[in-house]
Amino acid sequence: MFFGDYHIHTPRCGDAQGSYDEYIEEALRKGLSEIGFSGHCPQYFLPLEERGRESAIPEEELTLYVREVESLQEKYRSSITIRLGLEVDFVPGKEEELQSIVDFYSWDYLLLSVHYLGTWPFDNPQYLSGYRERDINEIYETYYQTLIAGMKTGFFSAVAHFDLPKKFGFRPAGEVKGEIEALQVCREQNLVIELNTAGRRKPVREFYPAAPILAQAQKLSLNVCLGSDAHRPEEVGEDFREALALLCRLGFDHIAGWEKGIAVLHPIS
Repeated sequence: MFFGDYHIHTPRCGDAQGSYDEYIEEALRKGLSEIGFSGHCPQYFLPLEERGRESAIPEEELTLYVREVESLQEKYRSSITIRLGLEVDFVPGKEEELQSIVDFYSWDYLLLSVHYLGTWPFDNPQYLSGYRERDINEIYETYYQTLIAGMKTGFFSAVAHFDLPKKFGFRPAGEVKGEIEALQVCREQNLVIELNTAGRRKPVREFYPAAPILAQAQKLSLNVCLGSDAHRPEEVGEDFREALALLCRLGFDHIAGWEKGIAVLHPIS
């Protein structure tokens, strides 16, 4: 059975704990075939004086990040395959600034993430009041339209935590048109959807995306990769067997891995 975890954070992100080696050793203990480090990208979308390490790799440390992971690839070459990527916050209107990060290295993959709607960091528990001050359906529509704009840049390999606005349990009333549109754009752009198991650790207590969205993705013949969104070593590969079981029930027969920006499909046995 192939297990690849492509959403693992790094000690260079201020919100992650533990060493690189601890994450890798946990992956080995859990029998993973392949992992990918995907540190939070530099905060290219903020003024220089406002950029920090809280949830990002500082720009001046991006070269160190690359060198560290390349060193680990050699160190563990006979034990596990290690891929090098980034989780990239997409902010509309900042595509030119983002280009330099995309072109910085021949990344194995880039995860598209949306954590901000305007200046509101909607998945940060310190800003929960934003959900009570806005129409929930409008939050979801704005989120999906932002996600779609990111997809259409052509910069990305996969879409991370597809339905992230549900994190704290705030659900839309009825259908969200942007959701289906986003899935269709995924297909048009040949993007992979991440099945992110971190939702199980959040108030919503379910995978990102929810099973009905995954079912629609399967009907559209989209491919799926796995990600734990690990910020601590023990979270690597968490709930992956349940995730694969869900994918099997929904009719998926492959999961995706990565190499130099190209999706590599592995059968679910």
